[in-house]
Amino acid sequence: MRLCPRGGKMGPEVSSTGFGTAALPSEVQRLHNRFPEFVGNSPPLIRMLQQLEKIASSDSTVLILGESGTGKELVGRAIHRLSPRRNGPFISENCAAISPTLLDGELFGHARGAFTGATSERAGLIESAEGGILLLDEIGEMEGLLQTKLLRVLQEREIRRVGSSQTKKVDFRLLAATHRDLEEEVQQGRFRDDLRYRVDVLRIEVPTLRQRRQDIPILSQYYLRGFCRKTNRRIPTFSPDALSVLISSPWKGNVRELRNEMERLSANGKERILAEDLSESLRRNGLPHPIARRLRAELGTDLRRLEEIILGGIVRDVLTETEGNKARAARILGIPKTTLYRRLARWRLLR
Repeated sequence: MRLCPRGGKMGPEVSSTGFGTAALPSEVQRLHNRFPEFVGNSPPLIRMLQQLEKIASSDSTVLILGESGTGKELVGRAIHRLSPRRNGPFISENCAAISPTLLDGELFGHARGAFTGATSERAGLIESAEGGILLLDEIGEMEGLLQTKLLRVLQEREIRRVGSSQTKKVDFRLLAATHRDLEEEVQQGRFRDDLRYRVDVLRIEVPTLRQRRQDIPILSQYYLRGFCRKTNRRIPTFSPDALSVLISSPWKGNVRELRNEMERLSANGKERILAEDLSESLRRNGLPHPIARRLRAELGTDLRRLEEIILGGIVRDVLTETEGNKARAARILGIPKTTLYRRLARWRLLR
């Protein structure tokens, strides 16, 4: 991840389980307070949030790089929320979702009579983003003519609607997102090099879920809890084997795929989710990961012991950070105070 000129909130991580070294607990909590929409404590996520904080206050164009399902639009919305343009609109369009002809009218608008059915003039998304932010997702899929028109808008800061001879000044910040390597796309003749320079002013890379494996238990519980609460269902627990599969799966669809899996599991009505309850693709592709293997080797498959050592360790660290203030610790952990007391009693941590 780099910042460069063009060129279920949980506590700190537990290093004793093989999860590696984390940022200071106070820094992790500060970032979670600033970015509550992001769940997890893994170093790749924390680094991204630190970069995101620096990028948000700028007014320069940002290139958001990441695989499908990693949360590129979530990053864009976070930039908008913390930017000087927060009071302006946030508008998002997926360049791969509609045809080039329709995208032309969507972005640039049209004059009355510009084409059959254009009975009135219409402002495009660029005009609609006046004073705010426009996110163009999958900009690497944009065809050549539209790339040229967008380049002119970025250079001249003015727009001309389809079928009109008049120009209009525009003031917006552009965020461009893609899963493609734009430098490779330029070499292959599919993307304009001069447009790449314009969109790649600041850059942020969104980590894949494979790079955030230690966040998978937290994310799984976060989404599962949310879906169960919506349907008034009891929140199930995960067996160690199920957690092992979840942690070690390839997650080609990233967080979006994990969220969909938790939505499916929330409907099965079980109190405990076993490995056999997971999707067949996860069971088939979930190869043992070093984190899962080490957990199994060091702690066995006793779920209560796993919970006490891993979650109990996190709670102990947060209580130390809050100097024993349980109400504040519960807020940091994102759980009710009554739940914290029950768990403290279960882990024999009540004083």
